Amino acid sequence: MRKGFFNGLLAGGLIGAVVTMFMTPQYKKEMVQDTRQVKNRARRVIKGVKTMAEDWMK
Repeated sequence: MRKGFFNGLLAGGLIGAVVTMFMTPQYKKEMVQDTRQVKNRARRVIKGVKTMAEDWMK
């Protein structure tokens, strides 16, 4: 019984590692796109706050 458990554990680990290797590049591309979108939004917000503060100071 122990032998079957450890064989299943090893097989599951190997399958998980292979799936992770194939899925990681897709997630990485999505993360880069998401990061760019967040960065662009942050720049727009900062620019808006800066403009509003400059107008308020006048």
